[in-house]
Amino acid sequence: MRKLATVLLGVCLCAAVLVSCGKKDTADESLSYTFNDHVTALATNWNPHTWETNADDVINRSYLTSPFCIISIKDSENGVYQWVYEMATAITDVTAENQSDLTKYGVSLPEGQTAETTTAGYVYEIALNPDAKWQNGEIINADSYVYSMQQLLNPQMKNYRANLYIAGESALAGAEAYYYSGSTAWMDSQGKYAVSDLIKTADGSYATVDGMPIKISTGKELAWLDGATLSSMVDQYGEAMFDTASFDALKKQADSDGYVTLNDETLALLKKVITFSSDWGETEAEACQYLVYGKTYPETSFDTVGLYKVDDYTIRYVTQNYIDINYFRTSCTSTWLVYEDLYEAGKDTSGKLVTTNYGTKVENSMSYGPYKLESIQPDRQMVLVQNENWYGWEKQEDGSLLSFTDYLVDGEHVQRWQTTKIVIDVMDESAAKQAFLKGGLSVWSPPAEELANYSLSDQLYQQDETYTLSFFFNTNLAHLKEMDRSKGNTNSVVLTNEDFRRAFSLAIDRDEYVTATPGYKPAYALMGNLYFYDIYNDPESSYRNSEPAMEAVCNLYGVEYGPGTAYATLEEAYKSVNGYNLTEAQALMKKACDQLVKDGLYTAGQDIVIRIAWAAGAITSSDNNQIALMNKYINAAAEGSGFGKITLEGVGNLENRYAAVPSGEYAIGYGAWGGAAFYPFRNLQIYCNSDMYDLNEAACWDPSVEKTTLTVEGKPVTMTWKDWSDALIGNGPYSTASNQVKLEVTAQLEEQYLRKFYRIPLCTTTICTLLSFKNSYYTDNYNVMYSFGGLELMKYHYNDAEWKEFLSTQNGTLNYE
Repeated sequence: MRKLATVLLGVCLCAAVLVSCGKKDTADESLSYTFNDHVTALATNWNPHTWETNADDVINRSYLTSPFCIISIKDSENGVYQWVYEMATAITDVTAENQSDLTKYGVSLPEGQTAETTTAGYVYEIALNPDAKWQNGEIINADSYVYSMQQLLNPQMKNYRANLYIAGESALAGAEAYYYSGSTAWMDSQGKYAVSDLIKTADGSYATVDGMPIKISTGKELAWLDGATLSSMVDQYGEAMFDTASFDALKKQADSDGYVTLNDETLALLKKVITFSSDWGETEAEACQYLVYGKTYPETSFDTVGLYKVDDYTIRYVTQNYIDINYFRTSCTSTWLVYEDLYEAGKDTSGKLVTTNYGTKVENSMSYGPYKLESIQPDRQMVLVQNENWYGWEKQEDGSLLSFTDYLVDGEHVQRWQTTKIVIDVMDESAAKQAFLKGGLSVWSPPAEELANYSLSDQLYQQDETYTLSFFFNTNLAHLKEMDRSKGNTNSVVLTNEDFRRAFSLAIDRDEYVTATPGYKPAYALMGNLYFYDIYNDPESSYRNSEPAMEAVCNLYGVEYGPGTAYATLEEAYKSVNGYNLTEAQALMKKACDQLVKDGLYTAGQDIVIRIAWAAGAITSSDNNQIALMNKYINAAAEGSGFGKITLEGVGNLENRYAAVPSGEYAIGYGAWGGAAFYPFRNLQIYCNSDMYDLNEAACWDPSVEKTTLTVEGKPVTMTWKDWSDALIGNGPYSTASNQVKLEVTAQLEEQYLRKFYRIPLCTTTICTLLSFKNSYYTDNYNVMYSFGGLELMKYHYNDAEWKEFLSTQNGTLNYE
């Protein structure tokens, strides 16, 4: 248990003072438990169909809504979890009984499988909570869900968050066709239509062999440019890289969306634009990378979408692709509900698309979660109070609302949602620190440079994250030459050499590096220890601790095991890995220097300066410590190699460092990828699938074209990197393979990718949070399934009146060190 002796003593003393002096407290305060939070900017749009920022999502998911189901604590001491139903009362796989739905809604079946042979993973029945109500007391039933999904996918609205239902593991069957109904969607061709394979139509324009129109994109983000547009590239580099006169002529023919009909004239202009400079490094063959194709969707009705009402309190959800029931439940940890009257009242039909202002103010919001909005002062404060019509509350004789779990937590029905009021104030980090230390905030996350001061505090909660911080590179020679010429770099062309990048990785003492910022842990691969491949059936199914994944790391760093080696077993060898080998790094640096000199890219002895896109905010003292260490490491590796002094310069206050590297602004970026802890088999999509992600390393390669060979069940199989990244999920060729096969494929892919050294893993991150003495989480033992129990199971040691009294005895400052 957390050491709360000091706090509990304070509670007792405070209670004694209150009794002996006569408590001058209002009834409200004695029944109130306020959670005071802060943000740098308030949420502005918590509409579940259109929210964009994390602040928006927190308001919607944490307070104003309840999910179909959640994962909660069953046994906190042993880390045992349980599924708990909220807006649902049951979720059942009914595929076998509803095989006709597979054909009716056009689901995607693996090759060789038919609807008649499919018995699981596509049709899910959701029994709805009959006690669920909106905050105004109106019932929520099957019609509410069907209406809300129809609006989410409304082709006249093109709602942003429809992307969660038209793609991915839990994509709704027929959703994409309805979302784009009656329109032509212009899709990035990503080079798959060579100009020579296109057909010239009667009007002189070009189309694909199957009749889809083709256009040149000047204004649409392109995977080839890693999310940038051709127009933005021309603006950025101008006549140094492009034939700007030809581009101006091309742009005059563009429509309002930046698309230009492809014909002989415009094709000639495009080729002139991109082949103007040898430094840009493109030939006429690359013209296909700037093309989009028009996919026209016929008019369809919502009846073609696989979500339908069975009865007043039952709906069925038909998935486009196979999904295991546990992963389907995971997708049900939120809903898509909106309140029809306010949603319709807020619609604006004056623009190109229909919009609604639902979920942007108190008066146009409707909660069905434990809290509701009470007031908003723009740019200052947001206040939420208990939603008295939430199904979980029980009204007490004194008027208070209490809720207890209807499931057992550590063998008991425990109180939940003890918080009665949530106040969120806008303040910067400096003000937040002062407010927390004076008792005005319930939670505060110390910045990295101050974390050491609180490392022994009983109120500090440390939570490992899935995020792995890495260096990611731009190895494009033309880009690097331009950076050396005009972006503040000197001789950054050395990064084109793989041995240089590998040497840099081996020179980094990660054990020392993480000490520069408390809370970091060393990382040697793309995925850390929080990735599980079968957690619902096997809580010990850590990807990182699987034999294939451990083997991949040992192979990468050259650590051997077995007879005649230093390590008897794979596990011993894996645990010995630290990623540091200065001797090998120095040999590789010498080899790299010799090759670069031979290639005419570098003159021995010259200094090297490389600017690193380091941070979104200002460079902190911790950042400076990290940068200093990196300079120490890389120069130690370069000693005696023939390279001159190497200087790495960290740059902060960047709008988007992830895009700035592949677009050619910076040669190295410092950032993290993470999330989706239970989906390690799709993790490589982050690095290989430009359809789904803006690839940080896009300037280095084209994974949709480059191929690699892996060993699958003893046989060599060759595919593009992109196809491999998709192979284990959805309808991929190995989506139904055993976990062992999937582990072997994922580990091989991870190892081969890391061997390119387009990305160097450095460390994993940790969230470090201080709770005030007023609160504590339900458990001190972090679990990836339920964290510490969250706000729902949070405990209060003081009510609001007692907290005020306690603060009055603390001389204006609380000590958490």
